[in-house]
Amino acid sequence: MPVLPTTAYSQAEDALTLARALVNDTSGAVFTDTLLMPLLNSAYRGLQRELAENGVSVLMEQQDLELDQNVSSGVTNTEISDVSSPQLPTDCLMPHVLWERATANTGDVFVPMEKFTSGGGMLNLQPSSYLRLWEWREDKINLIGATQSVTVRVRYEKVLPSLTIGTDPVQIRSATDALGYATAALAARSRGARALAVDLLGAAQTAIENLINRYIRPEQTTGRRRKPYGYRRGFVYL
Repeated sequence: MPVLPTTAYSQAEDALTLARALVNDTSGAVFTDTLLMPLLNSAYRGLQRELAENGVSVLMEQQDLELDQNVSSGVTNTEISDVSSPQLPTDCLMPHVLWERATANTGDVFVPMEKFTSGGGMLNLQPSSYLRLWEWREDKINLIGATQSVTVRVRYEKVLPSLTIGTDPVQIRSATDALGYATAALAARSRGARALAVDLLGAAQTAIENLINRYIRPEQTTGRRRKPYGYRRGFVYL
């Protein structure tokens, strides 16, 4: 977790200070840190959801999970969830990439697994030596199962830890304006100032859109040409 003063991550107090200035309480006589912190955390979670819905992953984590072969069934677990063993990491928001290797072959490299994206559920295949496929559905990783113990490396988007004190780092870069305006909007609404809340909410949305553009724009450098009318992609059946 970044905590050094020279980090590019701002602190929670930066957003709180901006929020107090926007509701005309710079001294903090009314909107103390204790009062504003739950509102800031609400804005913090909302910002992460907004970024995720636009394809922006904020904080990534990676863990290795060992799936042991079940003695009775002869295969490993067919899911990794909040109640399975091993358990899905408690801070997992969304898995992005999975790799696997045989647990006994510690010298082997991890091989990427293919993500199954059909909405009809996991394929009904016979278990083999490796898992091969994975699917994220109903807040769990669904698998086919393997006939040997397999170690799965999961790379996932991590739930942002709640902010508790002013010096906590905000682990979304350049998010002070978006969080400050959103927190101020929630604070104004809590005091019945609905007109001010609506105005601040609009400013917060603009700041969020600018933040999303900053993340996405570098990925739009490749030129794209529209396909001509009547173009059909050719298929080769092997």
